[in-house]
Formats: sequence, structure tokens, C-alpha cells
Amino acid sequence: MTSPAELPRAGYDLAGVQRDPLSLDQRDDLPELVPTLPPTAFVQIARGLRDEDRLDLVLPHASPEQLTALLDLDGWSRDRLAVEKARGWLVAIVDAYAMTGKRRGHLRNVIEDMDPEMWTMALLPGTAVYELDPDDVELREQALAAVDALFPYETPDGGFIVAVPDNELGHMAIHVLERIYADDLQLGRDVTLSLRGALPAQLEEDLLRWRSGRLADLGFVDWEEAMKLFRPLDPKSAREAAAEPTTPAPAREGEALSVAFPSPSAGLLRRVLGGLLAGEQGVRAREFTLLVNELMSAQRSEPGDPKAQERAFHQAEATVSLGLEVLMVGLGLPPAEVDAFLAGRIAALGLRGVFRVGYGPLATLRKTALALHREGRVSLSKIGSLLDRPWGPALEGLSRWLPELPIESAGSGWRPIAGLRDVARATELLAQAGALAALTFDPRGYAIDPQWVSRVDEPDRLTLGDLLRTSALRRQLPGMSEETAAAFAPVDADDLAWAADHLLVNGRLAPALAADLRKRCLAIGAPQHAEAFVSAVLLRLEVELGALERDDEGTVDLKRAGGVITPQRIGVWLKTGLSAS
Repeated sequence: MTSPAELPRAGYDLAGVQRDPLSLDQRDDLPELVPTLPPTAFVQIARGLRDEDRLDLVLPHASPEQLTALLDLDGWSRDRLAVEKARGWLVAIVDAYAMTGKRRGHLRNVIEDMDPEMWTMALLPGTAVYELDPDDVELREQALAAVDALFPYETPDGGFIVAVPDNELGHMAIHVLERIYADDLQLGRDVTLSLRGALPAQLEEDLLRWRSGRLADLGFVDWEEAMKLFRPLDPKSAREAAAEPTTPAPAREGEALSVAFPSPSAGLLRRVLGGLLAGEQGVRAREFTLLVNELMSAQRSEPGDPKAQERAFHQAEATVSLGLEVLMVGLGLPPAEVDAFLAGRIAALGLRGVFRVGYGPLATLRKTALALHREGRVSLSKIGSLLDRPWGPALEGLSRWLPELPIESAGSGWRPIAGLRDVARATELLAQAGALAALTFDPRGYAIDPQWVSRVDEPDRLTLGDLLRTSALRRQLPGMSEETAAAFAPVDADDLAWAADHLLVNGRLAPALAADLRKRCLAIGAPQHAEAFVSAVLLRLEVELGALERDDEGTVDLKRAGGVITPQRIGVWLKTGLSAS
């Protein structure tokens, strides 16, 4: 039996196999190891081995439950059977048993322990079955004539002619039947009879109902039930909840390898789980898998979607880790007592409960983001569409049911909020987004008329940064008074040429623009955000002015001028002081 000290290392083994399924080729204990793999991990590994044409490493050793999960998670498209995918797995299963020397009758046992009706439904579309009388030659000839345009297959017992379209999908059905008959004649006859008498609509409805029950057992519950995950749990009550007196079942031989612990990057969560007793580790690891699957259901992800599963995995570990941090806030525990306290909270609340504790601050972030969006000063048709990076993607990500932060270093994508430091960053980004809107439209800021947002040809491509850069540049133009500059207008080619010649000093933007921005941030009560705006808003202006393209006569090409409002970006060229048409 795996010792508690070895469990963390064993947990890494499963993660390693999931990352590199071909590593199973180096093991000599596959008959013992493979059946211990949890269903969702087994499906992920099988997918990887299918791509490498090495399904022989797992399918011959898989349990009927694992093979059923394979079809449940990778044989359906929403609520309809995906015939080609399902048949592909049936071909792989029957070939695995035929080519690895399994005794006759073994395949029959597996099919009967799975969902025999699933085999019927996967083979049924496009398949016609004609029952024969061994003593009636004329009946046989009539049946063959009836399927003249199809690909016929006469069963080894002489009892049926099975006809399918003469294409790859049809041949897959015949191949599976041949393997079944080779394993057990009676099983072949039973399957063929089920094909002859099946009612497709009723059969698919029954299969979907049974599949839904099995998926619920794996954590893929109904959406309404899964959404209960997003009900915050009060930290004070969570700290005081009494632990249930439970005695975890001892880990089975090899069970550590069937446990998908959170990744090493989970830090605190990983450490606390790694310190549990062996049996408790198995309980929590299975609980974590159910949590991941429930989170997929809450986000309406397809159960068999591997990318959605990976995303939900990281979201679950991040939110549980956040919940552990929230539980420690204000307690001042000595470092030596932290792990024991958190292990007790996990025992009392379960990982699902700790997730709901972590969701508390996320719910607050989401509420704030949606309120900012509904004010109408930072969004048009899309949440945060008027905001420059990183604020636009931040508002979009934080408005989701499970808020996420933009990956600022990558320029695109989002990541889960994994701790209180991330919560602080999200709070800061929301505050900056609100301050940016105030800086743009408030009379104490740049006092830009909000109607200008609707005057451009493509308002969804406009950002508040464009308005701010344009206003900041105009205020530096010669002869431009404060009153005149307040009447916002686009900048033309001459304005940009002058700015490039006079506002750039050795390639750097003149300090006067940053000083003016800082003054206006102070006026609107947001001086703490001034440097972020200088870096994000004015740096873009510096880059754009330095990259202006001019023709032989020195005229700026406005079509290539970005980051500011020019005549090309509005429907009618408006001079300062004129109203929009």
C-alpha cells in the first residue's frame, strides 16, 4: 500500500501520465494501474493515446465503468449521439480485445457490464437488418437484391444480412459486428436482433437519461444545481463550522495514482492536502474531481471538452486556494498551526464549501464590474469596450460568473484569481477603470462631451484612451486656450505633424502632458492612479507620434495614425466649435 509520505509523489505521477500518456509504455503494472484511474482522467489519457495510435496501453485493461465513461464523455455532442466518434471508440475497444489475446467471451462480459444499448445505438444509423431462414435460399436472394446499393454482410450463423452504406462509417459498423461475432456467436445474434428491432428516438432518449445519471455521479449535475457553487459562504460561519466525525475509507492499493491532486503551483492548497492521511487524501482528491466537473456544468461546458476541463481544473484550485486564504484573514495564526487549522476547515466544509468561501470576494468583484458596466461610460455593445488594456479585458473577465483576471504579460487571455493578492489587483483595475471614465468626462478632468462616443463611424473600436490622447494633444497646440480645448474636436494632419515636431524630445513625450494629466487626476480625487494612466495612455501617444508616416511633401498619412481621433474616424469632419450633424 502507498504510504502517506509517498502520496504527494504518486499524485504527481497521475498528472505526469495525463501530460504524457506514452509514459505508460515504461510501466509493467498496467493491468493493476489502469483500472484505478478515475473516469475523467482515463478519458483524457485515452484521447492522448488515440492520437499516438497506442490505445493498446489502456483499453485492454480498462474497466467497463471506464469504457462507459469514455463513450459518455467523448461519444456525444450535447444531447445527441455523435455516431462517428462513438463508432470510432467501439472499433478501438473491439480491436484491443482481439489483438491482445483476450479469451473468447471476455468482450461479451465487457459489453454486458457496460451499456449494451449504447452499442446498438452507435451501430444503428444507416444500418438495415434482414433476417434469413437457412432453408430458404430464395429469401436470401431477395434480401441481397434489396440491399444491392449497400455494402452487405452475412452473419457467420447465417441468420442475418446486415447492410450499411458503402463508406468508412458503414464499414466501421460491420467491423464491430465481425469482432463481436468472433468473440461470441450468441452475443453477435443478440446485437443484430437489437439493431433490427430498435426504435431510434426512444433508444436515444433512454440512453441520454441514463447518461445524465452517470454524469451526475461524476459531478456533472444539472445547471441549476451547479449554480449553487456561486453562493458565497460567510467566512465567519465557515471558521466556526464543526467538523463532521468521519472516518475516511483506507486507500486501495494503487489508489494514489488514481487521484488527481491540484498542481504543485497551487501552493497552500497542495501543501495542506499533501499533509492529510492517506485515506483522507483519497476522499479529498475524489471530491476535487467532482468539484471540477460541477464547475464545468455551472459554466455550461460540454462534459467531454478537454480544454474546458483543464480550465475548470485551474479555476477550482485557484478558488479553493483563495478560500483557504480568506479563512485565515484576521486570525494571526502561528505558521506551525496554519496547516492543521486549514485541514480542519476542509474536514468541516469540504472542498466545495471552501470554494464557496473563496467565491465571496469574487462575487463582490463581479457585482462591482457589472455596476461599472451598467453606468454606460466604459462599455458599448461589449462589456468594457471603451477601455484600453488592461482595463477593458479586466472588466470583461471580472463580469463573468466566475471572475478572472487578464493575462497582462501575454496581451490576451484570462487566468483564475488565485489569492488575495489577485483580488487586490482586480480591485485596483476596477477602481482605475472608473477613474479613467471620470478623467475623460468629468468637468474637472478633460471634460469631453460623452456624445463624441457616438459620432465616430465605428464606436466599438473607440476607447477612452483615444479621447484622452486627442484632448491632451489639442491642449498643447499653439493658441489653444482652456476654453477652446474643452470643445473637443478631432486632430488633423497638421496638428499631428506639429505634435511630432514639438512634443517629442529625443523620442520622449514632453513632460507637460504628464504633468497636466496628474493635475487632472488630483482634481477628480484619483491621484493614486495617475502613473498608471501616464504609462498606459500617454505612452501610446508617444509611440504613435514617433511612428507617423509622411509623404514626400511632409504630410502625415492619417490612415496610419492610431491612438487619436482623426477625421477618418468620424462621419463628418467637424471643426472646433461646430456641432455634429
